[in-house]
Amino acid sequence: MNEQKILWIIVFNLVIIISEVVFGLISNSFALIADALHNTGDVIAIVITYVALRLGSRTSTFKYTFGFLRAEMMAAFVNTLFLYVTMFVMIYVAIQRFFNPEIIEPLYMIAVGTVAVIANGISAYLLNNMGVSSCASHEHNHSHCHSQNDEDDANIKSAYLHMLSDALISFGVIVAGIFIYFFEIYYIDSVLTIVFSVYILFHSYGLLKKSFLSLMDINITDIKEKELDDIILQDSRVIEYNDLHISKPSSKYNFISFHLVVSDEVNHISEIEELKNKIIHKLEHYSFNHILIVVDTKDKIKNNKLCTL
Repeated sequence: MNEQKILWIIVFNLVIIISEVVFGLISNSFALIADALHNTGDVIAIVITYVALRLGSRTSTFKYTFGFLRAEMMAAFVNTLFLYVTMFVMIYVAIQRFFNPEIIEPLYMIAVGTVAVIANGISAYLLNNMGVSSCASHEHNHSHCHSQNDEDDANIKSAYLHMLSDALISFGVIVAGIFIYFFEIYYIDSVLTIVFSVYILFHSYGLLKKSFLSLMDINITDIKEKELDDIILQDSRVIEYNDLHISKPSSKYNFISFHLVVSDEVNHISEIEELKNKIIHKLEHYSFNHILIVVDTKDKIKNNKLCTL
């Protein structure tokens, strides 16, 4: 991911936010302010991505053994929760203004909406043409490298679609400004505010849910229990697995750890390594990139794959 492009995207979106807030207040348009709050969430998300890139090369410490992996999900949860509260307030105020319309200056809406469309369009263009990490160009890399690139591609595409939808919302502001200018239909601003707010609530729910579940260490990976059983228990020398933990601390990392109980047939370290490597290789195809397997003898049988505290 190109850090310079991300910085430009941040700059473009800051231009949108400042313009929409200032001229939203001047023109008395809540639709502009609602869109500005939405774009603020976008900027925070992009800043998190930029900071993650800057901190990515830093190693963990004895105190911060996991580094700052959860910072992304924590910021996403707090930001989205704040956005939800704000949108509900916007909807409440918009309903009040719908029944008591106020004079709005449409030319400001049209001008700022045009700036927003251009800035969001450029941001979408930059994201659509942004490359992924360098390991994508090597054909014979380890499977987890390809999984990482798939995740990068998905994140970039998601951000691209988000910016594209922002451009469409800004275009809606322009259309509303035109209607107000020619027909003096002032309540259309309240209608747009409600529509935008509901759209933002709907669009943000997935991130709110994902970040909350991630912070709670709930398994939100794609693997199913039956698939995991097939991977781990495929070898007859494996009796069971227990103390299972699966978590997704950030959008790019999937963690899994468990104890592997093996039979007495396995009596050499090379056999243990062979068993583990086979399982690890298959788990990497499910995008697990932090895998911890502890091998136990059959006297550690628990008859329960989940962790019992």
